[in-house]
Amino acid sequence: MVEWVIAARAPEVVGIGIDYSEINRPPELFAQAYELARSAGLKTTAHAGEFGTPWENVRTVVEVLHCDRVDHGYTIIANPTLAARYAERGIVFTVVPTNSYYLRTLPPQRWALDHPIRRMAALGLALHPNTDDPTMHCVTPPGAWQLMYTHLGSRIADLRQYLLNGLRGAWLDDSTRRVWAAEWAAQFDSLAAGIPGAK
Repeated sequence: MVEWVIAARAPEVVGIGIDYSEINRPPELFAQAYELARSAGLKTTAHAGEFGTPWENVRTVVEVLHCDRVDHGYTIIANPTLAARYAERGIVFTVVPTNSYYLRTLPPQRWALDHPIRRMAALGLALHPNTDDPTMHCVTPPGAWQLMYTHLGSRIADLRQYLLNGLRGAWLDDSTRRVWAAEWAAQFDSLAAGIPGAK
């Protein structure tokens, strides 16, 4: 697939990713494809640490596949030392509050309290809330952000940082990233100022 993308390069295709089941298809199987993609200047991301799979999968997509960001990465909380290293590096983790695996495996009354996103935030990882697959995870983009605030312990200041994290993890040119970061942060601050009692 990567060879096809490179042979028929289109400006709309700026990178590649892998997703879904890691249980029998660990990320290291795709090392050659990722190396080829990077050599052609494509950006890279990968789902890892979803479905309760080992934290080693998260390490693999960062250290072996050399991904620009990590999609999910929930099980990194099992290795706080690695999480601290990735927090220091500013690696962006895209997270979904309604991830279907945790909705299925956590008791409803404990879902928001025990969700790994809480631990990821506490470990200082650069998070960005999103929907991934909106139909599968039953959430909209604004719904994901709202749940971070209402159920998962995020404050208004955290949401502001998530916005900037998303721009850092986005596959943009640096000049656009800088302009949007300034504009969006200013808009966020203006809106936040109008929320009574916001914290």
